[in-house]
Amino acid sequence: MTSPFSIRHSARLVVLNAHDEVFLLDSHGQIPSDPKHAHILHYWITPGGGVEPGESWEEAALRELWEETGIEGVPLGPWVWSGEKDGILFRTFTRTVERYYLVRVGEVEIHGRNRLLHEVEGFRRERWWSLDALRASPEVFFPEGLADLLAPLLAGDIPPEPVTLTV
Repeated sequence: MTSPFSIRHSARLVVLNAHDEVFLLDSHGQIPSDPKHAHILHYWITPGGGVEPGESWEEAALRELWEETGIEGVPLGPWVWSGEKDGILFRTFTRTVERYYLVRVGEVEIHGRNRLLHEVEGFRRERWWSLDALRASPEVFFPEGLADLLAPLLAGDIPPEPVTLTV
């Protein structure tokens, strides 16, 4: 029996700087503000995207790091979270299987390379967030409880096995 979903693999990044802040992409202008809306999980996202055919998860993560931030030559950290979510992508029901890799970038500026027109015109903005700011924010974050997930990573407590995120 054929699955009603197409499967997409996505290598995502948890990018942390020297000030223990996380880099997030803000889709604020286009996503409904009602927390119960079906698409609210895409309100705040980490950088990342699809794994190309013949590409490993790690290769995809490093490519996405360069495309989304302009950063290269930084070692990829461990795979810390995994998750699956269902949605519609390009008018097709899609199950996205995600792996989140930890990257520490030190003192850097983000210079996005792969910007679509709607992103350049303000659909997606970037911002560094501290744990305190994440906890104090009234917005809904994906993954849910992002600050609590980040806290042990910032303290250097890397899980021996990736944590499964439920969406």
